[in-house]
Amino acid sequence: MTSLVLLAWAAAVAVLARPALTGRWTTSLPRLTVGLWLGAELSVTVAVLTAGLLVAVPPAALAAGLEGIVAACTRALAGLGAPNETLAVIGLLATAALVARLLISLIVTFIRARRWRRRHLAALLPLARQDAGDEWTLVDHATAAVYCLPGRPGNVIVTSAAIDTLTADELAAVLGHERAHLRGRHHLLVALAVAFHRALPGLPMAAAAETEIRRLVEHLADDRASKRHGRQAVATAIVRLADRTPQHALGAAAGAVDRVRRMLAPPARPRILHRLVAVSAIGLLMTGPPAVAVASAGLLVQGASCSAGSPPSAAGPAAARPAGG
Repeated sequence: MTSLVLLAWAAAVAVLARPALTGRWTTSLPRLTVGLWLGAELSVTVAVLTAGLLVAVPPAALAAGLEGIVAACTRALAGLGAPNETLAVIGLLATAALVARLLISLIVTFIRARRWRRRHLAALLPLARQDAGDEWTLVDHATAAVYCLPGRPGNVIVTSAAIDTLTADELAAVLGHERAHLRGRHHLLVALAVAFHRALPGLPMAAAAETEIRRLVEHLADDRASKRHGRQAVATAIVRLADRTPQHALGAAAGAVDRVRRMLAPPARPRILHRLVAVSAIGLLMTGPPAVAVASAGLLVQGASCSAGSPPSAAGPAAARPAGG
């Protein structure tokens, strides 16, 4: 029953997250919306993994700690062939397969992105000018582009055509945007969404999460840049650069139309109540599946304890009394 409840939770989150987290309100709360998307992904993952584990490990065994879990798994493997134990082994194998897929997707995503950035930077360095200073890498190229390559240390790439295209204010705004990406570690947020999508490519929620998180981190960087350099400078620079960003980089021109509209017509400032609701939803998403499993284990342990410690029935002592007593 607990496994069915957890699977129902995962299905509900997977179905409801996409329409709930893609509305217009998300542009006014980009940081919290990213947290909601990542919380939804974590909630679905934990719920499915816990449901599979509880097929082989009953909540009562889960409450007994590591020893109870190992004993339940050993019993299931030793009793393979019996209907109940066969189902338990299937649950264990499915859980292990999902864990392996998620881990492999995460590792592959980070390694590929890091390898591409290193190769891209190595190809650009011979073209870089030495008179640009330490704030960015200036590369001779006919295409106007500005983007950052996250890493240690991160690099901001600026082409010579971008220098010729942008005004001083626009260039400062773009550089502020890229530094916001690097300081905020936005590439890690995107990588988590990409890895989840890679692990579960048939899940519509996974595709929507990757698309939305890519969009929202651009809003975060825009907001940081606009506080210092103004919305007009950010919007104009986005238009001039017009979607020229490599695949594994974060650039100031990605998603131009949506971002320009947001810069020129900023959304209403969110109320404290809206922020509290979003934070509460993140907490519920992250604690929901563990709470269900812990509550189920606690109820079973409590029921077993009450049964073991219950007083004898009234009929017992009465029957044992002497006849004349």
